[in-house]
Amino acid sequence: MRLSVVLNSGAGSLLGRSPDEAVAEVEHAFQAAGHHVQCAMAPGHDIAAAIRRAVESDAEVVVVGGGDGTIATAAHILAGTGKALGVLPLGTMNLLARDLGLPLELKGAIEALADGVVEPMDMAEVNGRPFLNNSVLGLYPRMVQVREHHRGMQGISKWPAMTLAFLKTLVDYPKLEVVLETEEGTKRLLTPMLAVANNAYDEGMGPIPARSSLNQGVLGIYVGKHQNRLQFLRLFGRILAGRWGADPQLDVYRLREVTVHSRRRTLRVANDGEVHWMLTPLRYRIVPGGLMVWRPRREESESEDPAAMRTSA
Repeated sequence: MRLSVVLNSGAGSLLGRSPDEAVAEVEHAFQAAGHHVQCAMAPGHDIAAAIRRAVESDAEVVVVGGGDGTIATAAHILAGTGKALGVLPLGTMNLLARDLGLPLELKGAIEALADGVVEPMDMAEVNGRPFLNNSVLGLYPRMVQVREHHRGMQGISKWPAMTLAFLKTLVDYPKLEVVLETEEGTKRLLTPMLAVANNAYDEGMGPIPARSSLNQGVLGIYVGKHQNRLQFLRLFGRILAGRWGADPQLDVYRLREVTVHSRRRTLRVANDGEVHWMLTPLRYRIVPGGLMVWRPRREESESEDPAAMRTSA
């Protein structure tokens, strides 16, 4: 199969590595599996242009290596083109890669993809901007901005900076007043954090949310009603214990569309970890089968999804 691979040179997993070495490793691994591959590396500010060039090539699949933000950019470009997206997990969280069943090491991810399947997965949008994992309002996007401030001004590494940002944000504990509009009516809420996921999360142990299905055709909507810091910290404890669904201060909805209204003209939104200021109201919707993805072959995957196609060289 013809592949065009684009690597984000600023991805965490590539820092300190020779660009030529990384490109050669990827090319050799895919070629060894019988694929025809062209691989390029681009800095973050040029990654979108590099992905567009890959889409315009004769490649059947565009494979993108980077973090969740880079993968979301690629999805935006590939949606509707008929070409599939392959993911190499080179970021910090690699949420989509986890849910696709990819190993998080580069070599293992390539080996898993090389014998994979192409199949559709859902996408979600907010005001026309696509996201693959989640879109979050409230505490989390504020934490991300505080984290990046400390990294830029003080040279603190990512996770210590995130810990400091979490503590600072928790001290302030800001809350949003919003109105949720659904086909069933409206609901006024005061919330420290609201998350909209592309497909609903499974309840399970650990701090990283997971989705066993990316084809449910629904948004998972999670609204915290925690009015103080202690209640919010209890939620984290329940998440670690795999019991967040039992939190009495967490409302969960599964809907195809939802609109978030606010008195504020703009709201800070983290889409797949990338923070944007977006005009209100925020209109969320699910796009069933909106993106073709190249993913590891699962047992009985063809019988689960007749549209899935076994890929070969």
